[in-house]
Amino acid sequence: MQTGVLVLTLIIIILGIAGTVIPFLPGVPLVFLGIAGYGWYEGFVHVGPRYIIIMGALTLLSVFVDYLATYLGAKWFGSSKKGIWGAVLGLFLGLFLFPPFGLFIGPWVGAFLGELWEGKNVNEAIKTGTGTIIGIFGGMTFKILLGIIMLFSFLIIIF
Repeated sequence: MQTGVLVLTLIIIILGIAGTVIPFLPGVPLVFLGIAGYGWYEGFVHVGPRYIIIMGALTLLSVFVDYLATYLGAKWFGSSKKGIWGAVLGLFLGLFLFPPFGLFIGPWVGAFLGELWEGKNVNEAIKTGTGTIIGIFGGMTFKILLGIIMLFSFLIIIF
């Protein structure tokens, strides 16, 4: 039974890491749920409360960095408020209308259209759309690395 639970936990954690790039999977929060679930199963002997709190804090950090990276990417490349709102709206519409490619196409198009609405020229709008995508990739890279670190820390704790 112990081996089965460990395998299930590792599958959940790996799905969480995959969820950092696959839309509709919760990503790092799923990694956390796998770790916390295993801790609960084994009575918090190896995966103790202090470790769970640290993993929970890292999970919150990942959510914060995800939104911040997209915002900063757009802002760094000169986005206006309309461009940022366009990117956010484009992200949601893109995910629902064109999954999984909408994750990248939607924010770019949204930022581009928002900047045109702001009155910027096409080159500036392209630059802002590109900055938004760079921010998204930056956040995604951070979440992947964080998920992998959480996986390895979990393996070290239980073995």
